[in-house]
Amino acid sequence: MHHGTLEKEATPTQYSPAHTPPPLPSGTPLTYSSSSDPPPVSPSPGVALPSAPRDLVPVLVSSRFVRLSWRPPEESGGAVQTYGIYYSQDGVQRERSVNVSEPESLELTVSNLRPEESYTFRVLAYNDRGPGQSSAPLSISTKPDLQVPSRVESLQVEALSPSSVQVSWEPPSQPNGPVLSYRLLWTERPSNKEQSVEVNGLNYKMEGLNKFTEYTVRVLAINRYGPGTAPVTVSVTTQSDAPSAPPQNITLEVVLSRVS
Repeated sequence: MHHGTLEKEATPTQYSPAHTPPPLPSGTPLTYSSSSDPPPVSPSPGVALPSAPRDLVPVLVSSRFVRLSWRPPEESGGAVQTYGIYYSQDGVQRERSVNVSEPESLELTVSNLRPEESYTFRVLAYNDRGPGQSSAPLSISTKPDLQVPSRVESLQVEALSPSSVQVSWEPPSQPNGPVLSYRLLWTERPSNKEQSVEVNGLNYKMEGLNKFTEYTVRVLAINRYGPGTAPVTVSVTTQSDAPSAPPQNITLEVVLSRVS
């Protein structure tokens, strides 16, 4: 019995039935309103239905699909006509099902899943008399969607003059591949006018700013999947150019913005 998150790949073992039954047309996925609903056919006394398929394992786990494999049941009660995968999202009282397109197939890809969600899967075999016993349930958590970089580290800003600000940062702790560039965005307050620039290094001098004005600054790392998420936002106020004004105390306010 498998529990918890299984992310390692497993190589499926292929089996061929002694004789191949005639192919069935690809079945329409069945939808049940509740996970407590039984399979659609009730066995009659004395009818040999398949035992549970064995060794249900994930072959590939992605953000929006899972590929599963299994071994045939020990007792088929005749030729297996098809296999059905039943699955439900944790916390959702609805179980869906999908059948393999070829009766001898021992693998199936379940699509249209949600990223970073937990699902429970089970498989059962059908013979010409109906559905057999269900396999032990298998719990799998899907991967995050698109492996974009994590947020940059140590974002710092410094007002250099009434019209310029120096920005620096460190690379993300989880780049998920080479970082191609960085996107620096700054927004003027209170007008909310935003500008951005692509930067190859780890620092940039913002120029042409308005004096004694607040700006919020964000930096996103970019890899081949796109810009990172959940950026850190830092606020800075440019210097005043009044000669008699006292030195401005430049304070940094770090705000964690959650960007879904």
